[in-house]
Amino acid sequence: MQDTRPARHCPTWWLLAALSVAGCATIEPQAQSLVPTRYQTRTGPYAVFTNFPIAADAPAIRSLQALERDIEANLGIRLAAEERPVEVYILDDRQSFVHFLKFYYPELPPRRAFFLAQGPQRVVFTFMGDRLEEDLRHEATHALLHVALGDLPLWLDEGLAEYFEVPEGRHGVNAEHLVRLPQDLASGWRPDLVKLEALKNVRQMAPRDYRESWAWVHYFLNDSKSGKAMLLAYLADLRASPKAPPLSERLHAAGEEAGAPLIAHLDRVCAQPIATSSPPSGATTRLQDAPIVEAPRPPMARRGLLGRLRALFED
Repeated sequence: MQDTRPARHCPTWWLLAALSVAGCATIEPQAQSLVPTRYQTRTGPYAVFTNFPIAADAPAIRSLQALERDIEANLGIRLAAEERPVEVYILDDRQSFVHFLKFYYPELPPRRAFFLAQGPQRVVFTFMGDRLEEDLRHEATHALLHVALGDLPLWLDEGLAEYFEVPEGRHGVNAEHLVRLPQDLASGWRPDLVKLEALKNVRQMAPRDYRESWAWVHYFLNDSKSGKAMLLAYLADLRASPKAPPLSERLHAAGEEAGAPLIAHLDRVCAQPIATSSPPSGATTRLQDAPIVEAPRPPMARRGLLGRLRALFED
């Protein structure tokens, strides 16, 4: 069911609270204009906030509905109706979004969208643009998986988001990654799931790591029934315990090689007609494609509310 109505409150209380802690009451009206809260649209597990009415069949709404179907069909995950909705904030345009980022956290690298988790609250921020549906699907995947499964291993969290960001019906084929992976192979790269599993921070991930993460997820979900069963069993174990044995150990126990089957799978996918499509022109670099330098963080005990808010953006 989809419901569109003017929003009567501002759920992003923690953003405005940070401003009041900063002791600058004169900027609160500006802050309210930066966060779109005029209209609220409920659809499935999402509450979408905008400064303009959004139709029930708008592409952004359809993409979120399709994502919910895709995740349920592929992973068997569907959020319970009583779960707190994922809050999605769509700013009016790129300029508004850039201004929003500079106002609240100027040190954050350029990006088109991002996901935050604070206790039970899951929030996605993005803006109206050419790649809105892709960005919504990517970040909303993070949000839905976080609600259903909690924290996932970094490579798997990003690999699933890269898989589900593509439009419904394309079976997770990410054309941008598929174009670049053969170039990676030609330069000497080889898949290494154990190496991916050792990555604990997004700042450790190079663009190639994101491509490889997507490739492994696509392999498990599409190459064979045993691969999909292995991935689903791993997700179920992670839901029960974040310390579940890594997926690479399960592959080894099953007697499967680490990299050769994945390379063969990529060859088969590249041979399909959909693989001939090239990356969109004028693609905006994602956060993971930008060089990021780890900045020293103050001890948690010394952070005020504003510091904790900023830490959410860094994590």
